[in-house]
Amino acid sequence: MTLGGVPLEALTRQSLAELVALVPQTPFLIADTVFRNICYGLRTPVTLEQVQEAARKANIAGDIEKLPGGYQFQLSEGGKNLSGGQRQRIALARIFLKQPRILILDEATSALDNTSEKRIQQEIEKMKEECGTTVISIAHRLTTLRNCDEILVMDGGRIVQRGTYAQLESVPSIFQDMALGKLH
Repeated sequence: MTLGGVPLEALTRQSLAELVALVPQTPFLIADTVFRNICYGLRTPVTLEQVQEAARKANIAGDIEKLPGGYQFQLSEGGKNLSGGQRQRIALARIFLKQPRILILDEATSALDNTSEKRIQQEIEKMKEECGTTVISIAHRLTTLRNCDEILVMDGGRIVQRGTYAQLESVPSIFQDMALGKLH
């Protein structure tokens, strides 16, 4: 098995970190500027224009521009001086800068409104097309899964269904119950 043409056993921790990005439900933010938080983990220099474009794709640019100092606004440890949705969108802006080969989204849009989520999903779809990014999305909100090539439905730690959104939605099942709002 290979990742980016390199056998898995030959990958170092550093090379793996360059190929894979994770956006968790509760993202990691440091006590530093918004700019540095968006650039966090990158090894190459980044311009303000690149960060602004990544922020636009993550639907957070407008919020940042309203902060005192904009991209130089100082975040507290963990980004506690931002809302949950703002923290998630800053973490999502990172991925638009990094353009990883593999992107893992673990409830990464759970604190977002439907409009922001839809805009970000569109930008992730563009990134998939342009960069060949493979996206692994872990989600309870089914709207985040509409464009997935394949969905694995888990129950009790086991895969109980697999298929596209349309296939799973059309079969009486846990997925269909969730799609129809029967499960809470």
